Amino acid sequence: MSRITARSAVMQMIYESLAGGEGGEETLQMVYDELRENGVPGVEKIEDNEPGKADRAYITRVLDGVLNNLDELDAEITAASRGWTIQRMPKVDLTILRLATWEILHEDKIPGSVSINEAVELASRYSEPSSGRFINGVLGTILRKKEAAE
Repeated sequence: MSRITARSAVMQMIYESLAGGEGGEETLQMVYDELRENGVPGVEKIEDNEPGKADRAYITRVLDGVLNNLDELDAEITAASRGWTIQRMPKVDLTILRLATWEILHEDKIPGSVSINEAVELASRYSEPSSGRFINGVLGTILRKKEAAE
């Protein structure tokens, strides 16, 4: 299964959790069913019904990381998004930003440029046409800040 599929799943699980949903295995299966119905690459075949071990590990790690570090992530996003407050951002865009910011800051095996490209892809699938540029700009600022500090 592709990583973009796992990102789509974890993005939706983060969104649901922050909206007061229960999450868990039932949600994961529902998300994969929806992704399959919508033709997201990597889940259209019946044998791809379940996320593999690597996908589950990624989904769990990122979901827990984002939910347990919202203050850190929101501070980074706020600092990088001039003229925008967290409260003013569309919730889907904010969810994508939180996911990608987590990856940039904490997933050392994933290049920051990959996290940004995948976030822009998620935005093109789930958000407004202009969201990709905004997300690209915010995440680019976060990545440059991280690289300058290293």
